[in-house]
Amino acid sequence: MVTDNAGIFSDYEAQNLREKLMQYELDTSHEIVVLTIKELGNNTIEQYAYGVFNQEKNKFGKDHLDNGLLLLIAPNQRQVRIEVGNGFEPIITDVFSSHIIDYILTPYFKKEQYFKGVNHAIYEIIKLIQDPIYAQEFGDIYRKKAEESEISPVTKVFASIFLTLVFTILLYYCYCKFVLKASMWKTKIKPLYNKHKLNFWLFVSALFCVVYNFYTLSWILFMILFVSSFLSIFVFVGFGIILKLAFKRAITIFKSLLTGKLGFINFWWYFPLTFLLFFAAFAFGFTPIMMGFFMLITIVFNKDINEMISNFSWEFYVIAIALIFISFFVISIVRAIKKIKSSYKETFGFSIFKMGVGLSSKGGSGSGSSRSYSSSGSRSYSSSSRSSSYSGGGGRSSGGGASGSW
Repeated sequence: MVTDNAGIFSDYEAQNLREKLMQYELDTSHEIVVLTIKELGNNTIEQYAYGVFNQEKNKFGKDHLDNGLLLLIAPNQRQVRIEVGNGFEPIITDVFSSHIIDYILTPYFKKEQYFKGVNHAIYEIIKLIQDPIYAQEFGDIYRKKAEESEISPVTKVFASIFLTLVFTILLYYCYCKFVLKASMWKTKIKPLYNKHKLNFWLFVSALFCVVYNFYTLSWILFMILFVSSFLSIFVFVGFGIILKLAFKRAITIFKSLLTGKLGFINFWWYFPLTFLLFFAAFAFGFTPIMMGFFMLITIVFNKDINEMISNFSWEFYVIAIALIFISFFVISIVRAIKKIKSSYKETFGFSIFKMGVGLSSKGGSGSGSSRSYSSSGSRSYSSSSRSSSYSGGGGRSSGGGASGSW
């Protein structure tokens, strides 16, 4: 129940916590586990906690109850995470977890009083689980704090003015493009304003009222538009530039190979760069689309992305990516064959050693300086089974809980 890999507890303190949590499990079947680690490695605190919680031998809580809770502490990184099992999520909400971290654990941890902080946090968690009235009282306190921290009307006015201006410009752009069918920059605003002055001010006033009352929703809509525009840049670079260049190069080398202008041995000198171009196009173009797809699935079906991804084996992803790359090269080969057939100057041929005509940067068809594109920043995530010696029941977590730092 207590695994102190970071060594922040004395033997007496660790034993005290262990006995308390084991007795609580015997009395209620609820499992609260404390784990301290020295390093997070390449993982975030959320990824580490989720991985440890859902490992086959580390599933906290009982089968079909999911009544487990993990308190993960990384003192060297000054981070803490409360990972909650699915069965506890209606009781130990993210709000309560954040409250425990912000008002109990963090103040003690700043003073390096780890045992006092953990002991107090466990007391509050157990009290919440056992006493529904306490949960109601806590909810009332949090709602009162939320009301006290409500954004002032002055801030709402300025935010509404800004968002009204943003949406007015967007709608004006749409009006010019789809109604007037003219460029926004070439359309004169003053004649339009003089012609529709009353309608304009009625529209702006109505829009301001809508934004003022639903400015939070407007911010979300604005952020969605911003993120979509940002991701679309990557899609354009991936599909509109890099993928086009990759196909052009692939068709050229396959055409040279099939006509005998490029030897089979020399072909493998040009192939790696073509593969890297396809990989860069995949990274720039497909990644934002997949991100948007997973976000859409999460919103529409209310499914946890981590749980969805974990349901597929790594072989599935390898096969899917391999099929995409194979399709790229198949399309290139088919296009190369069509080009050869449609050209009366070229015939099919084969050679072992021969440099490709038109593949060098000095001249020929398709000549020009060659450029290579690469995609970096890939990360690997691991749950690190060495991080916990706990072997529990069968509960699962969907990522509920809260994190914090001090």
